[in-house]
Amino acid sequence: MISKLKYTVLWLLALFVALLLQRCANAVAPTGGPKDTTPPAVVESVPENRSTAFSGQKIEIRFDEYVTLENANQNVLFSPPLASKPDIKLQGKTLVIRFKESLQPNTTYTIHFGEAIKDLHEGNVFKDFVYSFSTGHHIDTLSIAGVVLNANDKQPVEKAYVGLYAADRDQLDSLPMTTAPNYITKTDKEGRFRLEGLANKDYLVFALKDANANLFFDLPNEEVAFLDSLVHPNDSIPLSLYLFAEIDSTQMLLEKKLVEEGLLRFVFRHPAPDAVVMTPEMLPDSFHLVTQTSPNYDTICWYFTPNVKDSLWVQVKLDTLINDSSRYSLKFKEQNPRRNRVPEPMKVTTNLVGQGGLVAGHDLILTFSEPVVRYEMRDSAVIKRDTIAYYNELAFEPADEHGLKYKLLNKIEANVNYRIEIPDSVFFGIRNRTNAPIKLDFHLLKDEEYGNIYITVAPPEGMCQVVVQLTDESGKTTLMEEIITKRQEVMFEHLAPAKYKLRAILDADGNGKWSTGNYVRRILPETVIEYKNPLEIKAGWDIDLEEVWELR
Repeated sequence: MISKLKYTVLWLLALFVALLLQRCANAVAPTGGPKDTTPPAVVESVPENRSTAFSGQKIEIRFDEYVTLENANQNVLFSPPLASKPDIKLQGKTLVIRFKESLQPNTTYTIHFGEAIKDLHEGNVFKDFVYSFSTGHHIDTLSIAGVVLNANDKQPVEKAYVGLYAADRDQLDSLPMTTAPNYITKTDKEGRFRLEGLANKDYLVFALKDANANLFFDLPNEEVAFLDSLVHPNDSIPLSLYLFAEIDSTQMLLEKKLVEEGLLRFVFRHPAPDAVVMTPEMLPDSFHLVTQTSPNYDTICWYFTPNVKDSLWVQVKLDTLINDSSRYSLKFKEQNPRRNRVPEPMKVTTNLVGQGGLVAGHDLILTFSEPVVRYEMRDSAVIKRDTIAYYNELAFEPADEHGLKYKLLNKIEANVNYRIEIPDSVFFGIRNRTNAPIKLDFHLLKDEEYGNIYITVAPPEGMCQVVVQLTDESGKTTLMEEIITKRQEVMFEHLAPAKYKLRAILDADGNGKWSTGNYVRRILPETVIEYKNPLEIKAGWDIDLEEVWELR
């Protein structure tokens, strides 16, 4: 009995040990605690930040953890700029900067690290860290801050250099084109900038998108921004700089080429309403040459029937500025030609609003992607009034001199739902293309389907004219515009339910569009003013703004 009991105890003990060993073998890895989201911090710097009487060649900055330095040559900026870039290295947790040149006496230097410093493991950025010191017994502490925006659409500009030139320097206005600034920094993702360690004096402010990394405005494709008056450091008044690209004022023919089969295009640098494009050759009637000029007169398109002529002499003349004569091959060479390729059908758009609404008093207009030389209505074409179909009654006629627009001649009545069905190959384009099947459902717009915007706009005193624009919610597409020269009510009508934006271009040169600036001539880009908030149109509701939009 005792022996049996002893055996049982030993068996239970062995089972317990086995279970214990298995539990130990399946140990769970530690979680490591919450994720580190804290950026590195400076523990010590030699010499101390904002120190004076600096006379050495080395700066050491020690952090509380291991850090990395991302693209130091681009992200770390020394102000004033140095002739030779210092050596920047990491030694453990310490950042070491060694200068390769003698520093200027009695000068405050700042080092902007931007987003270059990150902790080693999690990549937390020690953002906008600035280290400053002085080689004299006084350190300058004034600052300037602001934002750089695109002059045309007011979007923030990232990685633009912002420089200051001391106003007491000779030939101040020409310095940005030949000389590095006294102080420099770079904008962040929101276009913001800050310059510290400034002396108590006036400055010329200049921003630059530097294409060749020399800190000079010396290339025609570099974008710039400037203020038309000097600035004294005052951090409480943020500056707004509007970046623009200059346009060469010399008129020239930028493009002359066969861009598609049956389409020659001539593009001018500036509007050229007096330009003459002609051929000395006699053209057969089957060539069907149609000339179309863009609304702002900077592009002329020649549409013609392919395979009628192999080549053509073309002359382009504009006063004494342009006299170009060339022979063009009219055989278009596709980049990826396909055998037995069927020409794509013409694209067709309409002037219907929203969900098939036709504005009362307007004709239904079909707009084609190329001039239409003829149309042959087929028996299967139909116009339906509610549920009643009428065959052989559809009729159109040209609505412009080029044949790009055709208007419906059938009478359209209120409170009737219409459907038009046009089979393919009814409209024949100049380039041997035809239409794909067209199906349109439409009706005369009712008041409860759309809305209108009414706003009184007051231009600044002395302004030549103002271009008031209605855009989509993104602000990227202009839907309507009106030019005004005095305080008056502006009306944007028959708008589909959606959100819209208003903006105004202070059109100082009176050319009806936004114009860029010119630094040498000290011309700022034309001001674009956005209305304070988007406007939402609801079906059947008008927005009649009682408050006058004063453009200041």
